[in-house]
Amino acid sequence: MESSFFFTSRTSPASGRSSPPYDQNNLATHVGDDLDCVVANRAALAGALALKKEQLFFMNQVHGSTIIEIDSTSDSDVIHECDGLITKTPGVGLAVLVADCAPVLFIGATTVAAIHVGWRGLFDGIVEKALALMTHEPFALHIGATICGNCYEVADELAERAHARGFVVGRSTLASDNHPERSTLDIPQSILGIVKKQSVVEVLNAEWNGICTYENQDYYSFRRERITGRQAGVVVHGS
Repeated sequence: MESSFFFTSRTSPASGRSSPPYDQNNLATHVGDDLDCVVANRAALAGALALKKEQLFFMNQVHGSTIIEIDSTSDSDVIHECDGLITKTPGVGLAVLVADCAPVLFIGATTVAAIHVGWRGLFDGIVEKALALMTHEPFALHIGATICGNCYEVADELAERAHARGFVVGRSTLASDNHPERSTLDIPQSILGIVKKQSVVEVLNAEWNGICTYENQDYYSFRRERITGRQAGVVVHGS
């Protein structure tokens, strides 16, 4: 079986157990949702991916750049504080939780990885760290639903720092009489820019699916709703 990947939404891969404002398929335990509902949603996700729950690994994400390796001795009940998981072990699923940040999945012939990229992780170099761990083999990179470059408004000072680092910045078109034009940071395009610059030879394919969490009501968005759930990007190592 080849390695595979999947991005969840509020209603996919199936209707979940969570009630508003976490409806329906919230996968995060830290947002105030009923724990039994989250456990049921995670079990349903594992089943949809043909995994046992102990084969699916989640993180306690801290907006940093630490990437931890999962192997055959790892315990899925141990939740690591990190923003990336990587494995060479067949039959293991790695999940990254998001609600505006970018879920980024890597699939190589012998290695798969999942990382969480917000602006802090972007600045802290988590994309470059993941690329360095994947450069021994050709790989594909997939970015799931994340807030887009037009909707992710940031302070001018952060945009200036981002521009100096070579990230993609711009000006929002969301301006109105009550909402002045503001600077923006394009996280998915910044990630793709890093990939293109750092790993030209190894990359078989690198893409963002084009879905903006802020614009699309089928996805959780912290910036739109504040109190909300989390969707996941999951990569499963094939055997």
